[in-house]
Amino acid sequence: MNMLNLQIIACTPEHRSAIRSILEPVGWDEHYIASFEQMTVDFSQDSSRLAAYLARLDETPAGFVFVEHRVWNQLSQIQGLAVHPAHHRKGIATELVQKAETFARSKNARGIYVDTPVNNVRGRAFYEAIGYQLGYIMPRYYEEALDGVTYQKFFAAISQPLEVI
Repeated sequence: MNMLNLQIIACTPEHRSAIRSILEPVGWDEHYIASFEQMTVDFSQDSSRLAAYLARLDETPAGFVFVEHRVWNQLSQIQGLAVHPAHHRKGIATELVQKAETFARSKNARGIYVDTPVNNVRGRAFYEAIGYQLGYIMPRYYEEALDGVTYQKFFAAISQPLEVI
């Protein structure tokens, strides 16, 4: 696949329909789709701690990632990542995660984490393949009968020289 035609741009409220066009074929439930459409609005209002990116392949919406930075613990969280099924296995998810990690690093985050359903075998394999480690299982995180699993990646600590007094 020629990735020269891949663009990753800031996601804006005008991209609500693009988010829907990615999530419907993926098979997400309507309440999740509606939430992510609303997030395109919410995330565009606070760039100091929130970012949303849309991947376009030949001008067609191909995927997205939402990331939130938390100052209190200096960690960022991927709030959502999806790639249209027609564009799986083209490196788009990897590019989007790298964009989220770049955002996290720009906020001096210690690391980044992501939650996914325990039964998301493909997603879990993806995160492990790109260097994320299993953190913990969260019972009933998504629904009454659907646990979540957290994957995390900590960035190398930047050593600060000690100040001699």
